[in-house]
Amino acid sequence: MFAKATLAVLAMASMTAPALATGAGWWNVPDDAVKAALKRTALGGADTMRAFALCAVKRNPKYVEALLATTQGSLEERAASRSLTNANFDCMPSGEFTLGGLSVRGSLAEAMFWTRYASTDVEALKVRSDEKGEKERFADCAADGSLDEVRALIATAPKSNDEGAALSALMPRLRECIAKTSFSSMDNASARSLMAEALYRAAKRGAVS
Repeated sequence: MFAKATLAVLAMASMTAPALATGAGWWNVPDDAVKAALKRTALGGADTMRAFALCAVKRNPKYVEALLATTQGSLEERAASRSLTNANFDCMPSGEFTLGGLSVRGSLAEAMFWTRYASTDVEALKVRSDEKGEKERFADCAADGSLDEVRALIATAPKSNDEGAALSALMPRLRECIAKTSFSSMDNASARSLMAEALYRAAKRGAVS
């Protein structure tokens, strides 16, 4: 977590995780591996999010795009989330799982970026500063001029040492941008999720411009 008035403590303990969640290339796992992951009730956290995200992006990308086009916490987001859930029933993991929370949106944004825009020259992309939501404006501020670093961040495994190093590289920008918001602090997972969406939005706009 980082705050306006304090430096973040980004030293992350290394963790042992299934292959689905580790290292660059997690988005290239075959469909049968994704299906197997969704059936494993012991799977949780980032692994569950990524398995669901890959399944949803491959099966019904338009519902993913619709959700990611909404503002965080809006009524539109809730409606899009319900539609996404209904359209991707076969992608729902075994056991308890909900679509609420930044981690799901972030995982969907990462999956959309890697499956649609992985070859994009991110240094040529631009973010915008007129998003409706404060979280979106914060993310665009943090990603502005740092999209290559954001790309490196979302290639890391959540809560890994690599993620900690990638966040450290972005920390000066994160502190500068959170000072412009009403947020007193933000945890690393939320910052990653929001910046993943900022990168996805920039890549999507760049593809149609």
